[in-house]
Amino acid sequence: MIVYKFGDGSGAMPPDLSPFVVKLETWLRLSGIPYEGRIGKLNAMPKKKLPVAEIDGVTICDSSAIIAYLQRRHPNALDDARLDPQQRARSATIKALFETHLYFVTVYFRWAVERNMAAYTPLLIDYARLTSPPPVRPLIGMFAPLLMPVIRRKVLRQAWEQGTGRHSYDEVAQMGIEGWQAVAGLLGDQRFLLGDEPTTIDATGFAWVHTAIAPPFDSPVRDFVSQHPALMAYRERIAERCWPDLTRAPRR
Repeated sequence: MIVYKFGDGSGAMPPDLSPFVVKLETWLRLSGIPYEGRIGKLNAMPKKKLPVAEIDGVTICDSSAIIAYLQRRHPNALDDARLDPQQRARSATIKALFETHLYFVTVYFRWAVERNMAAYTPLLIDYARLTSPPPVRPLIGMFAPLLMPVIRRKVLRQAWEQGTGRHSYDEVAQMGIEGWQAVAGLLGDQRFLLGDEPTTIDATGFAWVHTAIAPPFDSPVRDFVSQHPALMAYRERIAERCWPDLTRAPRR
């Protein structure tokens, strides 16, 4: 199986820039399913999104679709068969909190905040170089000042249409902190989001905690998550199982 992603995990923000890629890779590692990671060219993907997986000649887009496909077909796949209806509903609710609410908070602080965008731009340029034909790579830096504002406006327009982008910096920070307070409340004193053993939702949970605290994107939301003992302990429990090379996040 090949997983196409934004990076190889060796850059400034391992395992990947995208929480959806980190979600998929974490689930694969929790399941013990081997895979090969490759940098994917976004515009060449069927839905212009990453991650994408090639499994026995079948191309599947979207992290949730890839996980569902493997849960139906792979004997080692981590699935939620043991969950009761209430736990399944809880899992779906938590997933929506991460993937439709806190995701756009992440988008806002990366793309709408000038100092974070300045730190993000070199990472995006590096990705563009890696996915461009060799003759074009030397020209990426030259054209980046023209192209990046166009891409940025497109992303910010998406955040505006979704709603998060209509708010001020302080309002988005409060929205994000309240979302993470809800996650911490759902976690409580459990080891994982639904009990003592990980389930599918914990791949998503780890991905969002990791992305929230990963440099170089400063925000009050990052401060809150990185200083929350229960959220950081949760991250460390999953990192020990799946990402032993990740160092403990710096505390502020």
